[in-house]
Amino acid sequence: MLDLDRYPKVYLQTGDCFLAVKPTLVTTVLGSCVAVTLCDPARGIGAICHAFLPSSQGYEERGRDPQVCRFVDTALENMFASFMRLRIDPSQLVVKLFGGASGIMTAGRGNLYDIGGRNVRAVREGLMTRGVRIAKAETGGVKGRKLLYLTHTGDVWVKRLNNSCHEV
Repeated sequence: MLDLDRYPKVYLQTGDCFLAVKPTLVTTVLGSCVAVTLCDPARGIGAICHAFLPSSQGYEERGRDPQVCRFVDTALENMFASFMRLRIDPSQLVVKLFGGASGIMTAGRGNLYDIGGRNVRAVREGLMTRGVRIAKAETGGVKGRKLLYLTHTGDVWVKRLNNSCHEV
């Protein structure tokens, strides 16, 4: 059995990215937000983002940069740029995708804004344009998820809120 208590822990807030060159256990909780994990298991380097909107277009703030990882497009750009600086070929990465649960529901009309679905589509499109495939994904549905991500191996455990925990 894996002893997760021996690793340093980081809680990933909404709109954050985290890159680890040392083994770290990252936790986050998702609803309509998405988390993308990237890992080069051969080098033991991993990254994760917790993005809550699909695109940064139209959200530029006057006089300063927006929080990069709150948007899927800029979070992916930031993470891949970080791996390129470390001379890690994107084809070596194990990529996983989580989250994108249904957001605001309205009686008789279903999901009014479909932020979760739009976030998932933005990730898939962003990875496709980079020629990177998703190794595993658990997205959609109506329940949130809590993730535990072990950065140096790429292992992810998912607990659906009000449900049981399982490895993905």
